[in-house]
Amino acid sequence: MDTNTKIAASPLVSILMLTYNRERYLQSAITSVLSQTYTNWELVIIDDGSTDNSVAVIDSFNDPRITYHTHAENEGLLKSRQESLERARGEYVAVLDSDDLWRAEDKLEKQVAFLETHPHCVVVGTFIEKIDADGNRIGTDTYATTDTEIRDQILVRNQFAHSSVLMRKRALEKTAGYRSALAEDLDLFLQLGKFGEFANLKETLTSYRIHPHSANDRGAQMAKAIHSILIRYKNEYPHYHKALLKNYMRLFRAYLSF
Repeated sequence: MDTNTKIAASPLVSILMLTYNRERYLQSAITSVLSQTYTNWELVIIDDGSTDNSVAVIDSFNDPRITYHTHAENEGLLKSRQESLERARGEYVAVLDSDDLWRAEDKLEKQVAFLETHPHCVVVGTFIEKIDADGNRIGTDTYATTDTEIRDQILVRNQFAHSSVLMRKRALEKTAGYRSALAEDLDLFLQLGKFGEFANLKETLTSYRIHPHSANDRGAQMAKAIHSILIRYKNEYPHYHKALLKNYMRLFRAYLSF
């Protein structure tokens, strides 16, 4: 896709960023938003009671498109996710967790152009590179790109990186929003799939950071959360039994590590 594509109506994009004691990564995340060639956006930052210097990092950016909301105490990921959706005002909604970043300056521009020309699509993601705590590239991840392929695989393996997606707001309003403290993104995507089509751009436009303090829990708690999600959607997406077996193996490995 032409990176110089111009979006006629320039719809507002709401970018949702959650943070909790992530001062080390915040500057890179926010800078990657400010560097976007697509400029009609709002960045909604929700700080879940940080005790580090996150406020100072955010205050160092003087841009009226950035709004900052803070909790007096840590209230947990789910409440912050829910609040972020409630604060989104745009026609499209993006997610960028505060330890990730958008590696391509035309990431938003390409995704907005895609949704503008594919009216039945409700969520579009990208391929990702994996980076370590210092920003060094340590790998890549690719996903299915078409609606049919994504639906065929999404129960077995989530086909979207949370920080890569751009979602259609009117479809989000038909869902129940975030409902789980773990695998909350998978549940949301599966809800969205009832109201439109899926897609991924076949380009590596997002950087996903892997570090010791990452919120991703791959152990027993995550397996139990995914189990509940699989049960909920077993009749709506294919390969339920294959996904269930894979998740039982994840749970077994988690218990072995105790």
